[in-house]
Amino acid sequence: MLYIPQKIKNIIGDREYTQNDIGMSGSKVLMLSEYVLKIQQQTPETENEKDIIAWVNGRLPVPQIQAYYVENQTAYTLMSRITGKMLCDEEYLNNPGRLIKLVAEGLKLLWSVDVSNCPCGVSPLDERLKAARWNVENGQVDLDNVEPETFGPDGFANPRELLTWLEQNRPEEDIVLTHGDFCLPNIFADDNQISGFIDLGKMGPADRWQDLAIALRSLEHNFSGRYNDGKSYFEFEPDMLLDQLGMKMDKEKNRYYMLLDELF
Repeated sequence: MLYIPQKIKNIIGDREYTQNDIGMSGSKVLMLSEYVLKIQQQTPETENEKDIIAWVNGRLPVPQIQAYYVENQTAYTLMSRITGKMLCDEEYLNNPGRLIKLVAEGLKLLWSVDVSNCPCGVSPLDERLKAARWNVENGQVDLDNVEPETFGPDGFANPRELLTWLEQNRPEEDIVLTHGDFCLPNIFADDNQISGFIDLGKMGPADRWQDLAIALRSLEHNFSGRYNDGKSYFEFEPDMLLDQLGMKMDKEKNRYYMLLDELF
């Protein structure tokens, strides 16, 4: 039976729950009628999620933290439940134009937030690379969920070599508020508008390509069937999203932030 601390039980009582297995975060996510309980190893990301949600509250549609409790190096985060459906839902995958527009709207929402007084640090890529180094040195890189070409004969020998390359090839930063893991399961919509962002442990100021690179990859993989039992929906091209944002492809930054994400 899954252990839940008494401090959390005092809030949720004996409500029934189901376990949500969508996503790759490695955490246990329990869905209750009003709440979501996320159980995971305590890391800098769990602390950041708690702090950043408090800061963006009122600026963006995010969950309300009801309780945050750490016991035996495990973080228990109890949050309010977001309304709507994940953008990876078939309702959206079957309507590519609508989905791409919602993704663009989600990015614009994030980028509209003034980060000048954000409590998450003043050197975003420094912090991101520091977190990447922590993951590499603590064996937290999930090699089962990387792109096939990242490591191996035509790629990097191992995560440490990739980290060194990232540290030595830093691009200039165009700072905005980023989600940090802007993939379709982390964005919700309801009634044709963005209703919420979840999994906010990596949220903070960063270059806008931090989110763009992951959004483009997520759209490509979801439309092509990589996450949908092989069901293909649509032949996605990056310019379909970039045109909505009034942007052009930056191949160097797109590759850099795709590779950086491999260490998380």
